[in-house]
Amino acid sequence: MIQIDPQFVPMQFNTALGFVLISLALMGLTNNRRGFVKYIGITSILLGGLTLIQHVFGVNLYIDELFMKHYITISTSQPGRMAPNTALNFLLSGLAILIMSTTRISLTKILVGSFLGTVIVGLGSVAFLGYLSNVETAYGWGNLTKMAIHTALGFIVVGLMLILEARYLSWKTQQKTPSVLLPLILSVLGFTITICLWQALYASELYIKTQYGIKTKNFVAEGILIFGGLFSIVIAIAVWFAIRSREQLMSLRLAQEEILILNQQLEKISYLDGLTEIPNRRSFDAFIEKEFGRACRYQHSIALILLDIDYFKAYNDHYGHQMGDYCLQQVAQTINNMAQRKTDMAARYGGEEFALLLPDARSADAEKIAAMTLQAIANLNIPHEKSKVSSFVTISAGISVCVPSIDTTIKELIHHADLALYEAKAQGRSRIVTTKF
Repeated sequence: MIQIDPQFVPMQFNTALGFVLISLALMGLTNNRRGFVKYIGITSILLGGLTLIQHVFGVNLYIDELFMKHYITISTSQPGRMAPNTALNFLLSGLAILIMSTTRISLTKILVGSFLGTVIVGLGSVAFLGYLSNVETAYGWGNLTKMAIHTALGFIVVGLMLILEARYLSWKTQQKTPSVLLPLILSVLGFTITICLWQALYASELYIKTQYGIKTKNFVAEGILIFGGLFSIVIAIAVWFAIRSREQLMSLRLAQEEILILNQQLEKISYLDGLTEIPNRRSFDAFIEKEFGRACRYQHSIALILLDIDYFKAYNDHYGHQMGDYCLQQVAQTINNMAQRKTDMAARYGGEEFALLLPDARSADAEKIAAMTLQAIANLNIPHEKSKVSSFVTISAGISVCVPSIDTTIKELIHHADLALYEAKAQGRSRIVTTKF
């Protein structure tokens, strides 16, 4: 596990330790352990930063073999010292972790974390490709310690996990990432790999020229730089167009769903009375046509009760239209409560007039419901000083009952109920009159 192949560079102890710390930090970010994660981020920054200082300034800070003596020294400038590109990746990983561990997560911090993760994936990918193509300068910088192949794979995974963590935090904090984010990540990744590969091949050519005096003009490095740069741009543009197309399609679907919901709401509203919130005349006409046809087919009885508030004009004139509206609402809800079966229907027929349609109901049933309705309205105890039959609001009811034949019409059923209601008013109001035909 330390050295996959005898010819390959070994993984240093500090590198393994860094991967353990980053793994703990990623788990801590997911489980909202921000205080714990912050210290790991600082430790990773120190680990990578101090190692880079050692490489750059040629000093020994005695951190390479702090925990254990390293005995495999292939391609290492100092026993136990991690490669400079490894140290750079730990520095970038620590920065990304530290930024994303802050208490307040902003969109800028999420974007920075994503970009740092992308650069880490790029550096790890270049080192891994260097092993596959046998280009030593891709995973090693000069004569300094070289990055191990499993270290390169580890950083590819770490970079991807940092990008996913940034996406998870944006979802968790409900911050919508811009559509340009993924194209930018892909372009940064492409340019990072391109530039690093170009630098590696160019350094390889320079090494051959310096070491052996062979002048080679290999256009592979320049070709990779040009092709890789163009490819990164094209991929980013293509992905951006794909994302925009998807967003527009989703917006169109959402708009269609909203229109459908609004249409359903409008249709529902169109069948309800705006003041009383019970079915209106339009809804009543559709319902009675359906139930009347069913009663005719199966030769069932159907009953219609028309109800009218007694002396409502006098009530409105005395108490005002606002109180009149309140009275209508109270009466409407009480009448609506009388439609207890699924086949029953209460509706506002017009003005202060209401209708109760009772399919499969005989005269006795309709009269019982009408009596209950009159009593329920009386129990509301709505004051009515101008009424000539009571000191409270009352209603009159006219009932029409029939078993319709093929020649019977809905107009006849309504007409007879209307005549019965007129008779109830003529007899002194606050009473029920029933007609059969």
